[in-house]
Amino acid sequence: MSKSVCIIGAGLSGLTCAMKLSKKGYDVTVVEEMTYAGGLLATTRIGKESLELLPHQLRKTDKNLLALIKQLGLDSSLEWNDSRWHGKALPKKVGYFKGGFARLINSLMQEITDNGGRVYLSTTVSDISRFMDSDGVMKYRTDCVLSNASGYEVISDYVIFTGSCRTFVNISHSLPISIDDRDQLMNVTYKSQITIMLNLKRMGTEVYYQEFEGLPFARIVNHSNVFGQREYGGNIVYLVGYSYVTDPLWIASDSRIMEEYFAAFRKLYPGLRKSDLKGWRLTKTRYAQAEKYPVKDLHNPCPNLYVCASGIARFGTDEAPLNRMERVVGLANVICSEIAGEAHAKSDVTPLPTKNDNREFESI
Repeated sequence: MSKSVCIIGAGLSGLTCAMKLSKKGYDVTVVEEMTYAGGLLATTRIGKESLELLPHQLRKTDKNLLALIKQLGLDSSLEWNDSRWHGKALPKKVGYFKGGFARLINSLMQEITDNGGRVYLSTTVSDISRFMDSDGVMKYRTDCVLSNASGYEVISDYVIFTGSCRTFVNISHSLPISIDDRDQLMNVTYKSQITIMLNLKRMGTEVYYQEFEGLPFARIVNHSNVFGQREYGGNIVYLVGYSYVTDPLWIASDSRIMEEYFAAFRKLYPGLRKSDLKGWRLTKTRYAQAEKYPVKDLHNPCPNLYVCASGIARFGTDEAPLNRMERVVGLANVICSEIAGEAHAKSDVTPLPTKNDNREFESI
């Protein structure tokens, strides 16, 4: 009888784990709170094209992510272009899919279902607990609540949680996790993110990426400068800002936030007019950016239970966390190898990186 895995969260890390483990013969169930898969890679339709609500890109150094893309047979769908970054003399190669990152999420979903896995949307996890079955085997019980308030349980040998660390602590009170580990997981604090995607008739600058201080937003990502207009029906620009949930801007209405963002944007590029704006979309991300990595490895706080979150993708370092796809895919690879190692021959496990690296922009 195959081992079973319950994966909480259908973002990139959760779907990566589900694809890899289902391919190895594990009985995989994915539960996702939202009505859609993708997590921070969620997309919408702009014109005739799918586009991410938050800016994303690939880099040539994304070894784990590019290996995943090759495994899925999507490498031929990648396009690489030069991009200009403010303050950088040389251009950087950045990659993007034909059809957007929806191709990656859809491909992962297809692989999971082809391998017999299941993905349930609109499902909120209320509790994770352990029990001994009739054969004396330790199992996990994941209590789920559907959008109609009805509930059900997922019984599994393993659990992989892919949300924020604080959410994990809140639904795992009955598990035998040490007080020190719980405290360190709770101490992984986050900034929230407010992103506005603009669809413009014309661009304000040829620079792909810019950072700012003293403005409502912290950076500008000129998507269409590098990846073209495609079939968006205009030029796509992302305005990305960080805040805390106690900040006045976080609790302001979407229209009020848009007024502040766009007014600051026009001050930077006074040639732009309101008539150049064809449309906009605001996205709030509650747990967007971890503020500090923990001092110890927390990805396996309990036997057969794992946490795959960007906030703990590294540990024992003072570097500022970056919510990068490459890091969570690397952690997903480690977790899948550790799980498979209990039932199969040990595979090579890429060690969790702990040393500082060159900080390069990657949006979440």
